Amino acid sequence: MRPSSPAEAGFLIGMVPAVRAAAPSDATCSAVAATARGQGRFKVAGAIVGALLGLLTIERAASANEVVTLIDNTQIAGKLSHYYDGTIVIETSGGQKVELPRDKVKTITFKLPPPRVEFSSPEKVFERWRAAMTKGDATRAVDCYALMYQGQVGQQMMQSPDTVKQAQKDLEGVVFELRGTSYQTQGDMKMATMKVRRTKGENVQTDEIHLVLENGEWKMTP
Repeated sequence: MRPSSPAEAGFLIGMVPAVRAAAPSDATCSAVAATARGQGRFKVAGAIVGALLGLLTIERAASANEVVTLIDNTQIAGKLSHYYDGTIVIETSGGQKVELPRDKVKTITFKLPPPRVEFSSPEKVFERWRAAMTKGDATRAVDCYALMYQGQVGQQMMQSPDTVKQAQKDLEGVVFELRGTSYQTQGDMKMATMKVRRTKGENVQTDEIHLVLENGEWKMTP
């Protein structure tokens, strides 16, 4: 089934154009003002970063995945593995190593909240996304994506006031049928591929949705 509109092509099955895992451009990031929640939060500024990463090296085995929020509010989840000469290196949940200049980092959160039940399986995540898009709740739909993609997906959904409304309209009359989920493991990374059949009138198409286990929650990836 060919998408009947750009909105359907972009959002009907959760597929958005692929984005690179590299840091955003300098034009979008210009200052450091990092703060964090609870006992696991530290200010990221100057020499404090070096001392902080030294502590993280000592307690790496007990540390949960960190969430780095950039100046443009893009978020990246993974393990903070290295800091040298103003560059922070984080290994993402997708297995990629991303180098982030210190002045592009807004906050680093070291202690994460417990996983939410509605993200405990790929099937539940898809149902959350489908329900959110049907209701036109873009914020709730964006939350179904892996953290490092939420900024880009959110920008695409908010290109114009009519984008989400059009996607909502395109979903009318569409019947989704989950056709099974397979799981893959690469080192510490766990992924899933879910097949979803969508039917609208006489048009039928089966798509694959890719997910990654991020901080105990299944999240979709483009």
